[in-house]
Amino acid sequence: MFSVKVLGSIDIINSNNKKGVLSSQMKVKDILNLHKIDKAVNRDISYVRIPKIIKYIENEDTNMGIFFPAFVFSFREDPIPYYKNHFELEIPPNEKLIVIDGQHRIKALENYAAKIEDESRKELFLNSSLTVQIYFGLSIEDEKRLFADINSNAKKVSMSLITKFDSRDILNVLVTELYTLCDSLQVVKIDFEKSRLVRPNNDYFATSMRLKGLISLILFGKKSLNKNDLDIIKSQYDDIISFLNRLFEELFLVLPPNPGNVLDSILGHYGTQQALGYYIHSAIVISNNNLISWVNNWEEDIEELGSIDWSVNNPLWKKFLDINRKNTPYEYFSISEFAADELYSVIKKQLY
Repeated sequence: MFSVKVLGSIDIINSNNKKGVLSSQMKVKDILNLHKIDKAVNRDISYVRIPKIIKYIENEDTNMGIFFPAFVFSFREDPIPYYKNHFELEIPPNEKLIVIDGQHRIKALENYAAKIEDESRKELFLNSSLTVQIYFGLSIEDEKRLFADINSNAKKVSMSLITKFDSRDILNVLVTELYTLCDSLQVVKIDFEKSRLVRPNNDYFATSMRLKGLISLILFGKKSLNKNDLDIIKSQYDDIISFLNRLFEELFLVLPPNPGNVLDSILGHYGTQQALGYYIHSAIVISNNNLISWVNNWEEDIEELGSIDWSVNNPLWKKFLDINRKNTPYEYFSISEFAADELYSVIKKQLY
């Protein structure tokens, strides 16, 4: 293996000549070869996060590409012997960059690279560049504090905003366009800014992220879609968006007005909305491997939902209701998301 050259100037931190940081870019293959995860600094890897990051990396070939925040490393050696011409850090293969931030992304990159069968495509991927920050002169306690600072102070972007702006996921495109077409969705109100709705004062029916989940349940009977599911949406996009437009128009005709008002009904809770999604999928959607269709006269099945008393005062829902913000002016009943399956069973019993 050869030494890796990282270009850039080392900036002094807080006038301390013994501590510095270099911002630059490195090839994916060099990051994979030179990184080291020190469990004394990082938390344990959560492997459930890896598949989601891999799914995101799969967008590398789209017009927009992918975006990763800078990978943050610590170089524990004295940089002077390795720093050439005041602009070139030469890292020999026996030295390592200690990962401060980015260990899950690195594991996802490793797994994704291993999946690429086409050698020319793999070479292209491994030679692509990513942004890095390399710190020098940090003690292990400094590294721990830096890790804590990054993970404590970073703020996630609202997933509803991502739905609004990220067009790489066809479901994002569908939800955004559907909202502009569907008068009923606009009347019940969908929030494209927030990740969650603060009840009871907020009477929006759902966030756009929750609407995505509901549509996934309606079409496929599950919340998380795979690549094949998304390809089905792409291939039937016009038919699906037309169907969903009609579906929500019919649905909100038979449901109580202002269904996001949790002081009046249970419909504003995502657990109830999931149960509705399960019911609609099972009642009217026909799924084959590569095609989605719906039964004839499906409007009759939707109309049946109007026969149910959705009010919080209906004893049918009593066992599902929890008191939230108790003994305050904002007290209201809520329903757990985990109650969706049992709610679905109750809804089926009422209708069959």
